[in-house]
Order: sequence, then C-alpha cells, then structure tokens
Amino acid sequence: MRKRRPLFNLPNCLTLSRFVFAPVILVLIGTLQNPAVDAGAWKISLAIVIVLIVASLTDLFDGMVARARSEVTNFGKIMDPVADSTFFMTLLFGLASCPRFGDAVSLWWPMLVLYREIAMHILRRYAALKGNAVPAKMSGKIKMFTQSLATILFFLLVFARDWMTAFDPAGSFISENFLNTFVFWLCVYTVVVTYWSLIEYSKDVPELIAEYTGTDDAAGKP
Repeated sequence: MRKRRPLFNLPNCLTLSRFVFAPVILVLIGTLQNPAVDAGAWKISLAIVIVLIVASLTDLFDGMVARARSEVTNFGKIMDPVADSTFFMTLLFGLASCPRFGDAVSLWWPMLVLYREIAMHILRRYAALKGNAVPAKMSGKIKMFTQSLATILFFLLVFARDWMTAFDPAGSFISENFLNTFVFWLCVYTVVVTYWSLIEYSKDVPELIAEYTGTDDAAGKP
C-alpha cells in the first residue's frame, strides 16, 4: 500500500509562509515614508529588507527540502509558483499605494501581473480537472530569482538612504529620483519576465486542448 504524504509537511509550510509574508510586506511598504518626513523611515525599510530575505529563503529551501526528504507533492508543485506570484504581486500593489513611491509605480503594473495570474489559474485549473499538475518551469524560477534579487537590492538602497539621512540629512549620496527610476524599471522588468513565463507555460495549452478534443470525440460529441 502506497504511503500517504502529509499535506502540511515542512516544504509545503515553507511555501505557504509566503502567503503570510504577503500582507506583512504590503503593510510595511504602505507605511514607508520619505526620510525627510519621517526620521525613523530606516526602521521600516530595514524591516522590509528582512521580510524580503526571509521570504526569498523560503522559496529557495522549500524545493530543496522537499527533494531531500522525498516529500515532493502535487500540492507543493502547484502552490510554489502561486505563492511566489502572490507575494510579489502584493509587493507591487504595496509600491503602487506607497506614499513615497506611488508616483513612480502605476497601478497598471500590478494589474498586468494580476491578469497574468488569472490566465495561469485557468490553465492550472483545467490541468487539475484533467488529473494533471502544472509544475514550476525554469522561466518561473528565473523570474522569481531575478525579481527577488532586484527587489532586495532596491530596498537595500532605500535602507541605506534612509539610514544615512537619519543621521546626516545631507550625507546620503542616493537620491529619491534615483530610487524612483530604479523602482520604475523594476516594475517594467517584472511585467516583461512575468509574461515571458506565461508564454512558456502556455506551450502546454495545445496539448491540453488536443486532449480535451480527443475526449469529446471519444464520447461522440461534436
């Protein structure tokens, strides 16, 4: 008799933790002020960096732990990319609503990512109805890794500016204009790689359609 794997094993808990970090990062970014207005802004930006690093580590280790402990599950395969996208999409909505960077981040950026996620949900749902799971692909892994790296770098720069400004208002060599430009191109890059990933996933669609058509033909349906 095949041994059943527990649903809430360590790898899956690591994956699900990113759903917990998502609202935390949203609140933190939503309260981040310009250090010229709030001298304690460096504490918020430091907290954001810590949450980003921890969330990225859960993404790095959930798959490694699952393979090492032979606890790879269809649930984990499905939820891993969903958790990644949910976390980063929430981060983008946070930036769009941030009093500090809201002018540089259009609400359309997270909306475009949301539309991609709706398309992916339809694809995963259809695959699940056919008894298949759509696992994470290499483009998805590259997308999440590079996005995480760029986002951590951005908020490290934000923290550096906030920390230096708190102790010497004229001592920071990192300007707000530079940060606004950085975050704008970060959003552009995010949308581009997000849709590149969707294109790779969509390569499975013809096979699924063919399977669906074959099922209907076999059942004698037009």
